[in-house]
Amino acid sequence: MRSLFLRIFLYFLLIILLVSSAVVILTYFRDQEFPALADQNFTRQAIAEYGREATQAFEHKGIAAVDRYAERLSAEFGIHLLLFNSAGHPLTSQRVPRRIQHMVQRAMRSGEVVFPMMGRRNGLASMVRGGSGETYFVAIQLPDRQQSRHLFKGVTHGFLGWQLLILLAVTAIGCYFLARSLTAPIGRLRQATRKFAAGDLSTRIGDKIKGKNELAELADDFDEMAGKIEALIGAQKNLLRDISHELRSPLTRLGIALELARQPGDAETKSKALARIELEAERMNVMIGQLLNLTRLESGVQELQFQKFNLRPLLENLVADANYEAKAHQSQVVLTAPDAAMYFGAEELLAQALENVIRNAVKYTAAGSVVSVDLRVTAEALTIRVADQGSGVPAESLPKLFEPFYRVAAARDRQTGGAGIGLAISERAVKLHSGSITASNRSEGGLLLEISLPIES
Repeated sequence: MRSLFLRIFLYFLLIILLVSSAVVILTYFRDQEFPALADQNFTRQAIAEYGREATQAFEHKGIAAVDRYAERLSAEFGIHLLLFNSAGHPLTSQRVPRRIQHMVQRAMRSGEVVFPMMGRRNGLASMVRGGSGETYFVAIQLPDRQQSRHLFKGVTHGFLGWQLLILLAVTAIGCYFLARSLTAPIGRLRQATRKFAAGDLSTRIGDKIKGKNELAELADDFDEMAGKIEALIGAQKNLLRDISHELRSPLTRLGIALELARQPGDAETKSKALARIELEAERMNVMIGQLLNLTRLESGVQELQFQKFNLRPLLENLVADANYEAKAHQSQVVLTAPDAAMYFGAEELLAQALENVIRNAVKYTAAGSVVSVDLRVTAEALTIRVADQGSGVPAESLPKLFEPFYRVAAARDRQTGGAGIGLAISERAVKLHSGSITASNRSEGGLLLEISLPIES
């Protein structure tokens, strides 16, 4: 059964049906063992039997014998009996309740068995004939509730006795296992949560909770959350390790350059050392700026101002700037785009993302080659394709290009001065626009980066 709510609902509904059925069955068997007062045949036989015994006691031994018989009935069965003569006078030394007197008068007028009035269920009166042929009237009052000294005997008697206790025991056992089946998965989930909170990030619970209900789905959600948190913390540890490694290299070069500048020597050596210090300081400044930007993008702290703008002028400016760098090794950046490419987004953030991609292509394209920037517009999305004519990257490295500090070739990146953060920033920026960025090797050689930005309708 898929829904836990439906399971609980049906379980309780079943319990209600079982209890209701048990009440009906128990009531039926109780009435079979103790017939209802409305059964006139049984009532006539019962009151005739009690009346015959009372009249015999009176005719043989008088009022005292009747009182003794009544006391015996009261002591053994809780039944109160009163005997009256044909004129309706009580043949007893006991006090006669007024309502019993009224019932006898009704029996005298009707000549039939008088049943209790509305709201009075334990009084009966009827005419009886004694052994001498005289007419008498007998009234009996049934007990309101069972006497305490007969309580245990009544509980353990008949179907309402041990059978009822067995039924209650079976019901309690069933409810226990039902509650256990519902709460056991929650207990296992709590244990997993505590282990995870204690630092065991590899804790998973999905394989311990079977079924297709809300608890199983909650366990799957916990596993998914735990996996993401584990990956996030792992990424943070790797990022800290990479940052420390990346900062160690320029700091080492700064220290060497500083020592060279301090040593006595010609002005040219000191000038080169100071230039090196300036270069490494600038690289560290750029790296720290990129790290801060990446952190803001990943944490969502940076406030983005979305507006509608034309993407073509933005690409034209980026391509013009990139051509200055491309001239250093006789390369060129060429843009192909329609006149109008309207898009609703954060213009500055997209400009930074596209600049990183274009500059990356300029760095690694072959000398004297062309980097192509192609913008295509459809009804669903804007697609920017940036292709260089370099050596490409190994296939296993393609998915890792957008990880911070990842480098395909460390020596080559050292020469270009890159820290491996630019494409990571581009990937985060594109995702903030609900877009995607992918990398692939071109069949004719070189790397192709494709950015897809969906257009909201």
